[in-house]
Amino acid sequence: MRGYIRKRDKDVWQLVIDLPKDPISGKRRQKHVTVHGSKRKADFELQKLLVGARDVQARSSTQSMAGAMSEWFEGVSGGLSPTTVQGYEGRIRRQILPALGALALNEVSASHLDRLYRDLVAQGSSASSIRQTHAIIRRFFNQARKWGWVESNPALLASPPKVTPARVVAPTVEQLIKILEEAKAVHPQWGAFFMLAALTGMRRGELCALHWDDCGETGVMVTKSVIYTPVGGTREAPTKTHQARFVALDAIGQAIIEGQKEELRRAARSLGLGLAQNPYLFYSEPDGSLPVHPDTPSKLFRRLGDKFGWRELHLHSLRHFTATQLVAAGVDIRTVAGRLGHADASVTLKVYSHVLEAKNQEAASIMGALLKPPIQIEGERVE
Repeated sequence: MRGYIRKRDKDVWQLVIDLPKDPISGKRRQKHVTVHGSKRKADFELQKLLVGARDVQARSSTQSMAGAMSEWFEGVSGGLSPTTVQGYEGRIRRQILPALGALALNEVSASHLDRLYRDLVAQGSSASSIRQTHAIIRRFFNQARKWGWVESNPALLASPPKVTPARVVAPTVEQLIKILEEAKAVHPQWGAFFMLAALTGMRRGELCALHWDDCGETGVMVTKSVIYTPVGGTREAPTKTHQARFVALDAIGQAIIEGQKEELRRAARSLGLGLAQNPYLFYSEPDGSLPVHPDTPSKLFRRLGDKFGWRELHLHSLRHFTATQLVAAGVDIRTVAGRLGHADASVTLKVYSHVLEAKNQEAASIMGALLKPPIQIEGERVE
């Protein structure tokens, strides 16, 4: 590997080292670094660059993808949620390593990745699932570059399949009322759970994590979510965006919360139990000490939807109901995003753009009526 120095100005030097040719185009590649100071300093920095580049080349040509990815995953898994760790682990074991594990790091190219993605399509994987696998590979090579294991990220040149945006399906008011009636008949708690989900747009894990002291006189403070643990149980964790938010409620929402508290008091009294300290609002134990499992309301909602033939509806549809109703009513996107817990209002705009299109047409009609000039139509004057 060669390198040299160019003098650009007084005490300004440009270091140039040759890199391995681009694996795709075969074109020559170079790395340029500017150094300020003496010629001696420039010589020293050039030697450091050359040694570092040789180390990268040596490691990338000898270390296998399997070994490197294992080392990378051990380092990053501590900062991931248990469900994310399980998801990464499964995709690495079942999809990535069988196809790429035996290759050296510098052998992995965009064509290898595209072949993997084509094979996954042939096996029946969805485009969204393949893009999640692609995201893991891209993240791995990004970190490998930072650690000096490779010079480039082949995932940036790969072409995973495009995802067709899923159609947002929200229940109508009439459908929601029927489901609420059926849920209340199963147990009053479920009527309250689904009603509060529709009023607030909260995620199911956030509803499951609500304690009594999260519920104030004017709304609820959302700070936690109930998530799965690696062994199959549940635990509390930060919200999806790791941000707390306040969701305001009117008298109807407050009545639901107070009714749910009274329901728990009644259940505890009937069994001669005291209440847990700061009980869960939606509980699986009659003293309020344990939350409901997130799967329980999901399965119940699916069962009730199927009963009426509404197979397109699921518990997350209540979140869509909240958003579409608010946007259609003219509530500004930033407020809607805040209630939903979207970290960026652009996410809300993207997901619910179909509702905004209708509001856009409504805006056109309003402006047209406001500024309509007198025009002549078939001999009649229209003001």
